Amino acid sequence: MQSKLCYLWTLVAFLILAPWATAQYSIRNIEIHGAAPYGENEILEASGLRAGQMMTHNSLGDAAQHLLDTGVFADAAIELAGAGMARTVVIELKPLPIASFPPATFANFPWWSPDELDAALRKAVPLYRGGIPPAGNLPDTIDAALTSLLASKGIHGTVTNASVPPTNLHPQLTWEFHLDDPSVRLASVNLTGTPAPLAPTLERIAQHASEYPYSGRSVTDMILAPLRDAGYLDAQLTNITTAVDPAASGFAVRYTATVIPGDVFHIAAVTWQPTAVYAQGAFAHDAKLHAGDLASQRALLVTEQSILNAYLHLGYLDAYIDAHPQENKTTHTVSYSLSVIPGEIYHVKSVTPLHLSAAAQKDFDFGWQLKPGAPYDPIYTANFLNNNSALRNLSGYTASFQAAADTNTHLVDLTIDFVHTGGGQ
Repeated sequence: MQSKLCYLWTLVAFLILAPWATAQYSIRNIEIHGAAPYGENEILEASGLRAGQMMTHNSLGDAAQHLLDTGVFADAAIELAGAGMARTVVIELKPLPIASFPPATFANFPWWSPDELDAALRKAVPLYRGGIPPAGNLPDTIDAALTSLLASKGIHGTVTNASVPPTNLHPQLTWEFHLDDPSVRLASVNLTGTPAPLAPTLERIAQHASEYPYSGRSVTDMILAPLRDAGYLDAQLTNITTAVDPAASGFAVRYTATVIPGDVFHIAAVTWQPTAVYAQGAFAHDAKLHAGDLASQRALLVTEQSILNAYLHLGYLDAYIDAHPQENKTTHTVSYSLSVIPGEIYHVKSVTPLHLSAAAQKDFDFGWQLKPGAPYDPIYTANFLNNNSALRNLSGYTASFQAAADTNTHLVDLTIDFVHTGGGQ
């Protein structure tokens, strides 16, 4: 009898507690604090909350997680306020600074101008402001929005995204979105406003336009490079239009623009902040720019590459040079104060040579110096065969290299694909 009474008590307790465990509340209204610069409608759309919605306590945690998953907030807390079954939802937010987000770039979406695409994405993607936070699912949401925008034009494509590390030419981290399939290629380039001395060079570029995939930044770099090599540092393109036509494979872009060359600049001064890796004497020997010279972008890049090579030898794969240009518009001169942003050292995780004979493999094992754990040197890798001609069993091989570098662990998996072309063993 005692056990039966205990059973009945447990059943009654369950019936009493069950409504609380599954209780639902309706949202009477929603208060949002700390949302700026984001709008309330964006916060509600990202969180999944709306006035009049039925919800449980678990829904609050889910909504907060949705906001945190975007990556734009350092913190997001959601609580119920008031009493009864219709309550107020209070959302407290701490946004990350937008200025710290790498800018988003869009490689090959020529169906829209940059301004049109930016406006369409701000409308379609809650919390998008032109930059990508360091973590979160915002890039995937943008992928989906771009896929939808393409579908509205009858284009069913595959969109991917990835961070693009700084380079000497573009010394800013960006986050690029790219249409992988179908392909988008240049069909033609038509320019107006080109300086007469450079017209033949730009005409040759236009003639070979159809050889290149289309990328807005790459096309700009390709067109402006001859001008900037000739000292037109402020050269820019305006009135850019892109007409897209179906092609046998993918799409072809007819590109038109007006060149605004600006003035020709000369060098006022070039300095280097010496480091233990690259001393002042090395810079004095390698520098291709000096006071009074034409301010050539090519000469600057060659100078920067000499510095960069010293760092690449030591495994600094993400290193780039910041030139700190200071232009004097009155004298048409520019000063550069070069410094290095080295990043982290990458080490070899694994080395996998393919398609070697037993004798050639033995020579490779003897001659190859970048063992697992060593700093990865891409220059050594590229020059390995040329610098090891004494390894006779490798003399009949050519090689291509694929280095998979993990930016989180700073480890490199290197695969070397050897092809036997004759000679050796």
